[in-house]
Amino acid sequence: MTGLSEFSKGLTDAVETAGAGTVTVDARKRYPASGIAYAEDLVLTADHVITREENIKVLLADGKSLAATIAGRDPGSDLAVLRLAEKALSAAKTSEDVKVGQLVLALGRPNSEGMQASWGIVTSISGPTRTFRGGMLDEYIRTETTPYPGFSGGPLINTEGQVLGLNTSGLTRGSSLTIPVKVAWRVAEALATHGSVKRGYLGVRTQPVEIPEAARQASSASRSMVCWCCGSKKAAPPKRVVCW
Repeated sequence: MTGLSEFSKGLTDAVETAGAGTVTVDARKRYPASGIAYAEDLVLTADHVITREENIKVLLADGKSLAATIAGRDPGSDLAVLRLAEKALSAAKTSEDVKVGQLVLALGRPNSEGMQASWGIVTSISGPTRTFRGGMLDEYIRTETTPYPGFSGGPLINTEGQVLGLNTSGLTRGSSLTIPVKVAWRVAEALATHGSVKRGYLGVRTQPVEIPEAARQASSASRSMVCWCCGSKKAAPPKRVVCW
């Protein structure tokens, strides 16, 4: 066997390995999308490919079709977890080891005709960034792979068949990126456990307040501003901070 043949066989073996955990997700009117086996009865996919909450079907690699429900979804990161009607999957093998210049393959199973694949190299690893869906990605991967229709929700894999991340076209306009395993699997765990991702936030509200002349003179400042800080406790009154 020549070196090129061995190289080709290595790619097909990788696709076969990862393909066992790549499924079809039929949860929208138009072209179905793809998903990744996250656990025995859980599938990780892209949130934007789920446009209905009922009559969701997941087609497994062996051709078996199972009903699924939404276990959790996070529009900000464009990730969702589906729960199958029965335990029929083996969780995909993953790896967080990814480098710029690495050879990778993007996989999809958008229909019953079987696996589809494209290959290229990792062109960049960037982040954090805020997406137009309002979420914050700690990290994301760009590749030369071609995102064919229905590839969203499918895996990006290395030449060993290990999943490096989830591909999606739902976070950028007109292009695709990959959410790496260390980000996607953390979100998936929260979705599988709680149904959503809880994020902390800081709310700031401004309100003009007239400063009494006596207070203005006492502060020995010609200009001043009052900041009202409202706490979360119902019984606690807002605090006033005078800034100049």
